Amino acid sequence: MTHVILGHCCKDASCVRVCPQNCIHPAPGEVGFDTAETLFIDPRSCIDCTACVEACPASAIKPARDLTPLEQRDARRNEAFFLGRTIMSGVPASRDPDRKALGSPGGRLSIAVVGSGPAALYSVREILQRSGSVRVTVFEKFGETGGLLRRGVSRHHPRVREMDRLYDVPFKDDRVSVVYETEVGVDVSIEDLRRDFDAVILACGASEPRSFGPADPELSGRFYQAIDILSSDNRGLPVPIRPEGLGPRCLVVGAGNVALDIVRYIAERGGADPVDDAVTDVVILARSNRVAFTPAAFDEIADLDNVDLAIDRAGTPVDIFGSGRFLRDVPGLGSVDLSDPDDIAAKPGQVRVTFSFGNEVVDIGHSDRGMARIVTASGRVFESSSVIGAAGFRMKEMDGVFIDENGVVLNRRGRVISPRTGDAVEGLYVTGWAKRGSTGGIGDNRVCAEETVAQLATDLARMSPDALFER
Repeated sequence: MTHVILGHCCKDASCVRVCPQNCIHPAPGEVGFDTAETLFIDPRSCIDCTACVEACPASAIKPARDLTPLEQRDARRNEAFFLGRTIMSGVPASRDPDRKALGSPGGRLSIAVVGSGPAALYSVREILQRSGSVRVTVFEKFGETGGLLRRGVSRHHPRVREMDRLYDVPFKDDRVSVVYETEVGVDVSIEDLRRDFDAVILACGASEPRSFGPADPELSGRFYQAIDILSSDNRGLPVPIRPEGLGPRCLVVGAGNVALDIVRYIAERGGADPVDDAVTDVVILARSNRVAFTPAAFDEIADLDNVDLAIDRAGTPVDIFGSGRFLRDVPGLGSVDLSDPDDIAAKPGQVRVTFSFGNEVVDIGHSDRGMARIVTASGRVFESSSVIGAAGFRMKEMDGVFIDENGVVLNRRGRVISPRTGDAVEGLYVTGWAKRGSTGGIGDNRVCAEETVAQLATDLARMSPDALFER
């Protein structure tokens, strides 16, 4: 009996390192790892040893015999991934990769890490594994660690949220200290950190939600950020929504997992909550023609009894091949005309959710009727009672660091680069979404952090102990 990796796989790849059969793919470094939604277990070579179950930080691996009907889809996806593939089994992955030490033995190396989300977590863990004497100081602008893992993951994904237990070991290590409620770039500058520490790692790529066009004071009470809604909902706090609610039509800008979490937030109230009971029509505006959410997130929404899914026939056709191997159910949805109220009318007690692809938002304002008004790059205009931004995150502007329009720090494999000279900025590094853009899940930060810390180790090895101490 094989084991199966479920759709909320975090791609941490701890399972790969402990598998005695090398039957979990794509592994870090293999073709397809960066773009895969999840990892997969080859049912032809799995020996049911359970080593991966114990190693998985997201509790995302189960024996096939224990799968629920919804999880059976994950079993089919695991099996389909290996059709026609020849992968050598029986060769364990490396469990103890050769790590170059940080600094000199017994040296007094000090490193600052900006942020405390998953990118920071994996960076700190990698640093500690490379040095027994290092001192790490984590700067966190909020009063708790965890970043989006704690604030942005919906309460409907408890096994993913439980990954915050990964912080227990590295963040409680006596070599690590956390400075809370301190925002780098506001309360302390990058130059201050570069002066006081031997190296600085920026791991704050989710500093702020992406914005859309200039602020319009007339939109007050009609525009919200998904992170504000989900963060409040996760904590059981009042959600910041005006008394009149979100409906009858709500536009969600962005088509990733967070957008679907918002759909679930709206749908689960089902008219029981006066804040949301007017919502009967949700339109999800996707920037490109590729699907950005995972199969598991789509399945969860599709299985809700009070949600009716459709595709906007006036939108761009979905690129099923560029959207991931297992999202071909999406273009098979029924199509509707968003301009026809009769076509999008939901049945009593249901919410019609329409995906509209190829809609890059270029402006958000208000209409003469007092509605929110969205204009796309193709010239389409959408009006709605409310707009929720769910188009990802970016790194906040910071003096001393060049950040492009996508919120990515100019870098080479984690070394921050000066746009003026093209050279690496001494002692300054970056990892996570600030390094590679807002792509990949929690576990993708592990490989990303390993690469960045490896560059740091290489740079420190070039410096004499005396020079390092004098910095």
